[in-house]
Amino acid sequence: MTPLVVRPEPQNRALCRVLGDAGHRPVACPLLAFEAGAELFRLPELLGGLSPRDYVIGVSVQAVTFTDNALKAQGLHWPECHYVAVGDATGRAFAALGLQGVQVPEDPRSEGIISLPGLQRLEGRRVVILRGDGGRHMIAPTLTGRGARVDYCEVYRRRYHPDPEGHLAKSWQSSGVDSIIVTSGGLLQHLFQLAANSARDWLLSRLLIVPSIRVADQARMLGFTQVINAEGASNQALLNALDERKRNDRQ
Repeated sequence: MTPLVVRPEPQNRALCRVLGDAGHRPVACPLLAFEAGAELFRLPELLGGLSPRDYVIGVSVQAVTFTDNALKAQGLHWPECHYVAVGDATGRAFAALGLQGVQVPEDPRSEGIISLPGLQRLEGRRVVILRGDGGRHMIAPTLTGRGARVDYCEVYRRRYHPDPEGHLAKSWQSSGVDSIIVTSGGLLQHLFQLAANSARDWLLSRLLIVPSIRVADQARMLGFTQVINAEGASNQALLNALDERKRNDRQ
């Protein structure tokens, strides 16, 4: 198959390599990059006063990476407290830093985070949520209602690549793209907006591989007719979903 891969670097290159090794013909087109967030300067204030009873929630690998880089630049260390990761990849990013006992809910949505047993009674505790610009809004009100003092910290920003002339969609069509791998709701929405009216029907008719039920529901609302939930954003999960469709097409 000829899948379009739009996730950011370096994950884009790694996924394309895995897909190519499996016999696919990926078309690499990163549509998103990340840059330092506006609130990194607040990290000493927000993390410095945490106790072992408090929580840090990382919503993505980028949240962990940008925070770690900022702490190192300031000669600071991660606090001794509880850590919660949104998704397995974020959990691995925390673990790679030597942080122990990171909690990763089975459901990577906000609903999974607020369902964790340790986050049900939070009187007198602090929670710091490391995220990008915008981000998840359900977590803070819920945890505040359970007695926690919750602070957001914008540690990175998303920068989506523009294409005002519509050249990208034309190049995807000429490359014979028959499927698209999208790893976040934000990327899906940007991809949809990039497709000019003349390419919209073509885009919506492609096989779409997504990482979660939430993004699958979003895709169907936009009008995509062939959506497969890979149940994860790892390279192997995305490859498995694409291979499953390839096997079905041969039957």
